[in-house]
Amino acid sequence: MVDELDFYRKMLTIRLLETELQKLCLAGLAGDLHFNKGQEAISVGTCAALAPEDYIVTHHRTIAQTYSKGTELKPLVAEILGRKGGTNNGLAGEMHFNNPAARHLFSFQLVGTCVPVAAGVAWAVKNYLREPQIVGCFFGDGSTSNAQFHEGLNIASLKKLPLLLICENNGLAGNIRKATYLPTDSVTERASAYGIESCRIDGNDVLSVYKTVEEVSRKVREESHPYLIEMMTTRLCWHKQGQPDARSDEELQELAKLDPIPRLGRRLADRARERVEAEVNQEVQDVIRYGLSLKYPDESVIPQLQAYLETMAVKD
Repeated sequence: MVDELDFYRKMLTIRLLETELQKLCLAGLAGDLHFNKGQEAISVGTCAALAPEDYIVTHHRTIAQTYSKGTELKPLVAEILGRKGGTNNGLAGEMHFNNPAARHLFSFQLVGTCVPVAAGVAWAVKNYLREPQIVGCFFGDGSTSNAQFHEGLNIASLKKLPLLLICENNGLAGNIRKATYLPTDSVTERASAYGIESCRIDGNDVLSVYKTVEEVSRKVREESHPYLIEMMTTRLCWHKQGQPDARSDEELQELAKLDPIPRLGRRLADRARERVEAEVNQEVQDVIRYGLSLKYPDESVIPQLQAYLETMAVKD
């Protein structure tokens, strides 16, 4: 059952949390983070439609996805700020975040890498674990010009993997426009070249996202084959905090008319909406204060980190 007020609460939580984190970035108290302003409907709608036991693999813009999948705010903020008590003890940060308890297995710094890894996870779920779960993979349209994307789709199609591919198409790769990296009119055309079914929807309509993913994920689960949903959206923020936006103020103002949060808010009763806004604002302020009160990891974690790095070393 669709809970519009809950969708509004989750999207607003992401927006206000990232607004506060941006302030910390500009003050030198947080790193070079990637935010989701304008794209929140995709994460919230998709994760609401997935089963709690389903897995997700994400790109580096991961705050919205992991929160929507069930990661609690306190350990999430602690991790983003590099503090003890974080989901990964403050060692992973934004780009290498994972939370197996929420079935969020990996996030990746390198663009496109998430797709073949998600295909590998889907293969393991189907053939090794023999579980009925599916794997949702979030990536941007810019990554579809990287080799990893095509390798992942090729494997997923050949092996008939239960992989749900979520393309957040904001028409940008950093500050680069799609004419530079996308030779086709749509990403769905690229999926069809691998025999993968696909569709294109309005990614700024959280209700449409939820209903589409609910229907498609059922098909992926029952028939065990990949499916790509191209979700058209608008990024209303910088690519990252160290890379200012190249778009004009006028263009951003026009794009802001597509903002998914006020779009859903207009469907809600004023009193209910205002109550949620007050509650979310207080919750976000509290969790930011909590995160800042925590200590940074001490030297006791260094052996743990060194041991991990040794497992990653290339052997002669």
